[in-house]
Amino acid sequence: MLPTRSSAASTVRILGVAMVWSVGATQPAAPVRGADGVVSIGARRELFVDRRLVESLDGARFRLHHPRPAELAVQLDRPWEKQVYNGISVIKDGDRFLLYYSALNRLAVAVSRDGIRWEKPRLGLIELDGNRDNSLVGTSDGKLMIEEDKPLPEIFLDRRPGVPRDERFKAFTLIETPGMTEVIGWVSGDGFAFHKLRKEPIIQTSLYGAFDGFESLFWSESEQQYVLYLRYAIRVEPPNPKDPNRRSVARMASKDLLTWEEPQPMTFGEAGKLPPDHHYNNQTTPYFRAPHIYIALSSRLAQQRGALTREQAEAADLKPARTDIADPLAWLIADCADTVMMTTRGGTHYDRLFQEALVRPGPGAENWVSRSNYTLRGLHPTGPTEMSIYVNRHNGQPSSHVRRYVFRTDGLVSIHAPFTGGSFVTPALIFSGQGLQINYATSAVGSIRVEVQDAQGAALPGLALEDCVEMFGDEISRTVKWKSAARLEKLAGHPIRLRFVMQDADLYSLRFFP
Repeated sequence: MLPTRSSAASTVRILGVAMVWSVGATQPAAPVRGADGVVSIGARRELFVDRRLVESLDGARFRLHHPRPAELAVQLDRPWEKQVYNGISVIKDGDRFLLYYSALNRLAVAVSRDGIRWEKPRLGLIELDGNRDNSLVGTSDGKLMIEEDKPLPEIFLDRRPGVPRDERFKAFTLIETPGMTEVIGWVSGDGFAFHKLRKEPIIQTSLYGAFDGFESLFWSESEQQYVLYLRYAIRVEPPNPKDPNRRSVARMASKDLLTWEEPQPMTFGEAGKLPPDHHYNNQTTPYFRAPHIYIALSSRLAQQRGALTREQAEAADLKPARTDIADPLAWLIADCADTVMMTTRGGTHYDRLFQEALVRPGPGAENWVSRSNYTLRGLHPTGPTEMSIYVNRHNGQPSSHVRRYVFRTDGLVSIHAPFTGGSFVTPALIFSGQGLQINYATSAVGSIRVEVQDAQGAALPGLALEDCVEMFGDEISRTVKWKSAARLEKLAGHPIRLRFVMQDADLYSLRFFP
């Protein structure tokens, strides 16, 4: 439910300082190239999740890859889990994974050593039904961080260098009053037992619909500051009584977690600040192999677009678990939802390379319900050649659970060439390093070759297409080689272009290495 807040301009109070944010303001996207049009990539790994490294395509195209469903991760199977609304986030902390989820609006946690097999620890913190034998997260003195009817705490791992060990985990809770939301900060050393960062709120805002979802907070290695992506609401014009507000995303930044810049609306390509869909939870995080790229696995709610009639739902024996509304079945089948992918490199612009769903509802009436198929915050390595996300399934039903889904490493998007062949050319690049590595896959008869060009597009001697050793196979890391004695390292620091010629092949990422 959106807060009943209204104003054409929203006042944001951050540590007592009043600032005005105009709903109509538009912020420019972060620049992707220098003034001379040259892209400096250094030795960073680059994925093809946006158009930054592609100037022209000929017969090739961007391809969105869908994850493979794997095993069930967390389900209702413990006495303290009266009802699971959804999973919230997965955090990788060294050699352990923490999956935070809702158990009847109490925050609980499951732990794993590999991100695949999960256990629910007996933390002994919170007393429920006369005992503390449960995995409920709370305060260091054994209390819940919130009242049971308030929004759940959200947990984040602070990766800022030098952060005190007993403050590595951060949590947000909300205090909502008419026209104002206050954010209270909490800290913990283990991610289980928290205490307040300070008594005063760290953020106060009257931004319409602010924090009415699961937010994303992280220390940005590339920006050297904390970045927060939060949900807010935009009034739709002309008014639509059935769908009066569009859930969107704003961004805030802070150097110390206590003093925040005013929120800025994110923009969505040609749609501007009004996204074409409801973005229920943005789930924006730095990609673990390229932290300058933020991946948003956003929950897309198709509001008032029910896929099931009541008769179909009853025939499928759907069993709503909610008991706090008059007609839980009507609520369950009123909408449907999926997950879409967006990216950003900082700044206030999301790149929507694909409008298609990344995670579809799939077979089964249980998944074609309101607020199902939402991806938890976190994309993590779970093997040498794979990475995993975690998705809520069967929302609002006793069978609700979180399932793991698997991608190839770097495998969200590729540049794909069919059997008939294709190619693409990068803009002028400046790199550092001695060689070029790619993550790729071909068929048995497919291939990839690379040509190095000068900034004007002329092939360089010894590094032309015919000089490149043909590559075919399926490898996360392959060093590109040329037959000549020409050395790539001599070109470091100078503008070059790369031309990839491909047949029945996919290219997922590239990186110049030291």
